[in-house]
Amino acid sequence: MSNYLTATQQDFWKKNGYIIIKDYFTEEQKAELVEWVEDLETRPETAGKWMKYFETPATDPNGRQLCRVENFLQFHEGFDDLLRGEKLIGVLSELMDEPAILFKEKINFKLPGGNGFLPHQDAPAFTSFGQKYHITLMVSIDASNPENGCLQMSPGMHDKGMLPTAPDATVDSEYAETLNWEYVETEPGDIVLFDSYIPHKSDANVSDRPRRALYITYNRTSEGSYREEYYKEKRAVFPPDVERDPNKVYGDSGVFNVGNPVSVKM
Repeated sequence: MSNYLTATQQDFWKKNGYIIIKDYFTEEQKAELVEWVEDLETRPETAGKWMKYFETPATDPNGRQLCRVENFLQFHEGFDDLLRGEKLIGVLSELMDEPAILFKEKINFKLPGGNGFLPHQDAPAFTSFGQKYHITLMVSIDASNPENGCLQMSPGMHDKGMLPTAPDATVDSEYAETLNWEYVETEPGDIVLFDSYIPHKSDANVSDRPRRALYITYNRTSEGSYREEYYKEKRAVFPPDVERDPNKVYGDSGVFNVGNPVSVKM
């Protein structure tokens, strides 16, 4: 297996449960990523295709704005080639100590006024499909900082197993207050990789700029390929607005909306 990471990066990963790789993409690739994200942002809500989810912005209780897009790889060749490409798969495989396979993909837009995400671990949601371990790759499209709601991590907590949880599968609020939280600030083209057991959260975007980022989750190939099954079940349990029954509130969304600000009703 090729060495995609330095010994220093590997050591930081093992100690903290995440790593930042600065300026991972070329200027040309950064421009392409912005173009691709804007393409998906402006695509119409279409039943049976990419899945667009919305939120009520913190600044407008009667508003509706895009929160995320999921399930888009089969409709976007550029993203599909990049996110399943040899180089990124190589990085993930090196961290997993075996070949990695893509599990799910999303773009979180966090537009101005976008809400924060409650403290949570990814593992309670992801292990429901039989896999035991995941790593998520975050690709920073915009600069992220405390003002626009950058990611926050609790370093070193990835090796503590499942933490105390609330009924909604987020980290228990009193327990979360005892953790040490650090801002993970990024620039466009940076990537962040983080363990499925590290607790993380983010605040609302109180700036006038978006904080767009890709979150791509991978699992060990030996634990199976579940992407198609995941989106089939999510579409049934927690569909995008365009596929929802207007008379139903989708509050019981199980593992598909843990800690997220996505609206549960039309």
